Amino acid sequence: MTWWSIVIAAGAGTFLIRYLPLLSGTRLARSEGWLSRFLGALGLAAIAALIVLSMSDLWWQAPHWRGGLRLALGAVAVLLMQRLTPNVGLATLVGASIYGAAGWALAE
Repeated sequence: MTWWSIVIAAGAGTFLIRYLPLLSGTRLARSEGWLSRFLGALGLAAIAALIVLSMSDLWWQAPHWRGGLRLALGAVAVLLMQRLTPNVGLATLVGASIYGAAGWALAE
């Protein structure tokens, strides 16, 4: 593949990822098919991706208690927000914010 074809394919893929859920609106989320299950799992997949990314410093570098504490605080914040509100996006945002704030506060 040439460089331009990769750029165009990535741009088209990014566009479709954003456009297809908007195309049918809430009808897709309320249906009973595989697409409904896929869209329902996106929020949890975002949280899982943040957790895996947060854990990367625990195995790529020399593990330190600060990394584990940041991860624990962020995970507790996600779980608490998910318990208080059914909004996965808000839970992800609060968890990521707490993780970042803990990293800033625990910096050496």
